[in-house]
Amino acid sequence: MLLNRLVIGVCAYNEENNIARLLENLISEQNIPKECKILVVCSGCTDKTPQIVASFQKKDSRIRPLIENVRRGKSNALNKIFEAARVEADILILVNADALPEKGSVSRLVSKFTTSDVGAVFAQPVPMKISDGLCYGVVCLIWRLHHIISTLDIPKLSGELCAVRTACLQKIPENAATDEPYIESAIRKRHKNILYAPEALVHIRCPTNIADIIKQRKRIWIGHMQLQNTTGYKVSTASFKNMLRAVSALERSETVYVLPGGFLEILAYLEARILFSKGNVPFVWEPIKSTKTSI
Repeated sequence: MLLNRLVIGVCAYNEENNIARLLENLISEQNIPKECKILVVCSGCTDKTPQIVASFQKKDSRIRPLIENVRRGKSNALNKIFEAARVEADILILVNADALPEKGSVSRLVSKFTTSDVGAVFAQPVPMKISDGLCYGVVCLIWRLHHIISTLDIPKLSGELCAVRTACLQKIPENAATDEPYIESAIRKRHKNILYAPEALVHIRCPTNIADIIKQRKRIWIGHMQLQNTTGYKVSTASFKNMLRAVSALERSETVYVLPGGFLEILAYLEARILFSKGNVPFVWEPIKSTKTSI
């Protein structure tokens, strides 16, 4: 099946330390078609992100900034990208503004759309090694478990770098706490497959302190609770059974962070449960500050 119309979507809020590296990566290392548009939603930025994107647009006309003066949450930004992608593309590539795909990773994702039953393909996230110690070990464990679970029966879509068939895109509720589970559930409802392409790597920024790890995990848990409460859909990584299977598949050297990582995960889950029970589902999240600094 020939799918040659691509759009790349990036949501950016105060990413002046990261956005230039991503845009340079996309235009010079991913071999994207000349007709491919790179849509960058600069949402309520108070730094130089919009100016940096505008400077890249002068260098490469495929880059198209979409400026939002007020930050309304990632779901709102994604819906703008979805609206354009449905008209202009067969496949939408989504990549985080603070991520860096390895050379050729975008093509590796697109190459998996060989049959009409493929709804999405996602890459393997690899945490950038910004510092050593407990926090780096915990985030590596989190993504290692995500990798193992994604090789099981039901992969959990990762939005750090993924490709989605535009026919499967559905508007995300603007009060959604997280976006990937809604995209995943929409694809499943259309009876399309979600494939994991671990050979396509994307290097990601992760929290570098315990407070930020808990904040990020709490946000994810609230999003999962919200989705399950409204639609009944449950992602595979929220399954205790799947988590046990993944932990049992770890190498002995990887288990050192299971106890501290599990403690932080339980703490984040309990905080999320309390907030959710009170109807506190913030959809414009406070940024994770330790992921915004330059490398």
